[in-house]
Amino acid sequence: MKNLERKPIVFFNASVILAGLKSPNGGSAKLLNWVKENKIIGIISETVIEEVLKNTNKISLTKEKALKLISQIFLIVKSPNKKYFSVFKDIVLDEGDIHLLVSARNVKAHFLASLDKKHILSLKNKIKDFKIVSPKELIEFLRFN
Repeated sequence: MKNLERKPIVFFNASVILAGLKSPNGGSAKLLNWVKENKIIGIISETVIEEVLKNTNKISLTKEKALKLISQIFLIVKSPNKKYFSVFKDIVLDEGDIHLLVSARNVKAHFLASLDKKHILSLKNKIKDFKIVSPKELIEFLRFN
């Protein structure tokens, strides 16, 4: 691990969770395994859970099975209060993504992991509280193994 004195805190977007559950060999799955192995702290919100469950049909899992798996992997926090959304309102392309930024900031995440190039990864240079990264970038940055 590169010069991080404590365990990295990673807030996960639903896209990474879905990809990790669907493909056991990809970068997203590697991140899920790192959470299971206690190498990183993985956190999601209730809103992220809702997004995962809404899309379980894309990964051939039942909602029940997906909920069981993510509940065993992640620390789950309450969805953020919308009164804090105004901080990020002017920088997002889709207001439906503000909850990710507020949640990552609230849990003092070091990273927000996402596969959403258009709406989340495109904000990398606009957020200073934490790093917005793809699974591949996070793996390269942390370099466990």
